[in-house]
Amino acid sequence: MSQEIELVLLLSLPDPRPDEVGTMLELLNAQLDWNQVLGMLTVHRVIGVAWHNFVRYAIEHRQTLRSGYFMKSLKSTAVAQRLMAQEQMVLTAEVQRSLSRAGVRSAILKGGAVAAMAYSDLGMRAFHDNDLLVDRERLPDVAAVLQDAGYDQGSWDYATGSVRPAPRRQALHVAMHSHQTYPYMKPTPEASTLECHRLDVHFSIDLMTANRSDTAVASLLDGRIELGGLSVISPIDMLVFSCVHFAKEATHRSEVLVLKDLVLYKLVDILALMSDQNVDDLPVRAERLGFSREVYFALHHADVVFPGRIPRSVLDRMRPDDLGYLDEVYDGQGMAHRWRAPMVRRMFNIHRLRELDGDLSIRELGA
Repeated sequence: MSQEIELVLLLSLPDPRPDEVGTMLELLNAQLDWNQVLGMLTVHRVIGVAWHNFVRYAIEHRQTLRSGYFMKSLKSTAVAQRLMAQEQMVLTAEVQRSLSRAGVRSAILKGGAVAAMAYSDLGMRAFHDNDLLVDRERLPDVAAVLQDAGYDQGSWDYATGSVRPAPRRQALHVAMHSHQTYPYMKPTPEASTLECHRLDVHFSIDLMTANRSDTAVASLLDGRIELGGLSVISPIDMLVFSCVHFAKEATHRSEVLVLKDLVLYKLVDILALMSDQNVDDLPVRAERLGFSREVYFALHHADVVFPGRIPRSVLDRMRPDDLGYLDEVYDGQGMAHRWRAPMVRRMFNIHRLRELDGDLSIRELGA
């Protein structure tokens, strides 16, 4: 791999080893294409982790580093992410309190929950929406609570600074054929960084499908914990869900077409979540929830990108007999493509779609 990619991977590590820090410092003082490094950190949403590592290991050398403006770019983005995360979490906590008063249990997935659970600073984890898990039979009550609080289902209109209501046909289509409802949004003129607060209401954890995982959802909600004013799923369940999130988006053709399939922050989340917990029970928990294949998929690719970070004992216990699915892409009719290029090469290649066959246009949501 190029030195630029090597530096991006090192800066993305939640807890780099001493030898990795040494290499990081060498590369920070090398003649690199800093536009490319900054671009990759931005696209892969790991600028916050990079800034954290820069402060910990390189800030004392800032006067002599070749990458002068690069440091300032990291800082400004990380600070903005921290402010946005704080505002997001305050608003999400308000929604959860309203749901609780209505007798609806909820838990946060991904985003702010991972930021608070796995990282030492909220600015290390970028997120722009809030994923809320609820029991499927309580969706009417959730809708009533959110509407009373000023939320509408739709998309954000940047020109008017308002929510553009979703056509009823699209809202129904998403709820019937997906694992979540159409997004709920509310303008936030009082906020300093947010234009609106967005909630994606999940009622299944079998992402990208119409399969209803009611039993698994109930299990996750039964084990939820309180963290930083939020109700969130437990650390081991967050790890399972983060693996499912990566696996589903990496293998679903519609996500590949918008380049959401291989984004580095999802693997960094997995490393961060694994660093502070005993993962011996991960294979058992993944099997009970029905997602052993997806968890192995994510752990395998995390091990490829960050060698030696995933315990070999866990990988060996979860390894399926057939590994062919690790390079497959699916659509509604079954397998649509098998990648020829290795995953690491694809992750940093914005032209990877050229390998796909068929129509590469993006369908309108709900069409």
